[in-house]
Amino acid sequence: MALYLGVLASSSDWLRDREVVHQNDSNGGLLVKMGDGEVAKVFPDKGYLVGVSRILLKRTKAHKQYSSMRELERVGVVTPKPLRVISFKPGDGAYEGALVYEYVEGVEEARDALKGELRGKVLAELAKDLIKMAKGGVLFVDFHLGNILVNPKGELCWIDVEVRLGQGLVKSQFWSRVERMHRKCDPGVLSNEEWHELCEILSAALPGFKGEPSLRA
Repeated sequence: MALYLGVLASSSDWLRDREVVHQNDSNGGLLVKMGDGEVAKVFPDKGYLVGVSRILLKRTKAHKQYSSMRELERVGVVTPKPLRVISFKPGDGAYEGALVYEYVEGVEEARDALKGELRGKVLAELAKDLIKMAKGGVLFVDFHLGNILVNPKGELCWIDVEVRLGQGLVKSQFWSRVERMHRKCDPGVLSNEEWHELCEILSAALPGFKGEPSLRA
């Protein structure tokens, strides 16, 4: 079974002696250093039977995020470069797999970048990326400013990437996701004036997307 699934080792063996640089308090996921400018995001195990199914179908969290990064690349939105997916032995340890990608240096979260001189640039780039995704039929699942990194030039890099595809889906859920970012995930980051300006830019570029009139009321 292990050979057929392409499993290299148990998660505990693979993680041994690797440096953990961050642990997600909500789900137990890890970010570990790999060396040579690479890091790996390690995802919690879902149990033996579920794990076997997810690996066979390439539906582990690592597979999903790898594919999602490629979808953003397709529509011209920047993410860390995904390199490979590693699947662990199902049910043997606390983790099901890892996504290895290039480490991005010299960046800060968008929440922090918006406090400085780059504020106008970051907001403009945010609008551009949201429009690219929407027009490309890509809906970013967990959209908030903690999932966007900003370099010293004000350019964006999207992380923790998981997307859903389909123009109909995007048209029906786009505005609710943007509003959730503003009202729930990142309340108070944008002033009323900035929020309305962002809505104006998005609505002009994306006519007919469900929910827009109520957001601007």
